[in-house]
Amino acid sequence: MGLVRWLFFKKKHLAYTAFGDDMYYQAVDSLRAQGIDYDAVLKVNANVHGTEGLIGSSHMRDAVTNTNQYDLYVEKKDQHRAQQALNG
Repeated sequence: MGLVRWLFFKKKHLAYTAFGDDMYYQAVDSLRAQGIDYDAVLKVNANVHGTEGLIGSSHMRDAVTNTNQYDLYVEKKDQHRAQQALNG
């Protein structure tokens, strides 16, 4: 974890990790519906297997989109509400 992330996120709790855009948007919609503020950190997986020769094609874009990792952080006081919103 970088220094900047540590400074800004030390009072935050990792509430959810989503893999792919669909999981991300579902989680964000759940948090927003409950009025819970969140911060998202995108981690792109550059090691996409099976996409050799497909650079620039729709297959490559789909593979990269579906391997993105999103970490959603909430304030510690909202931790319980976030878990209820995401699991309920």
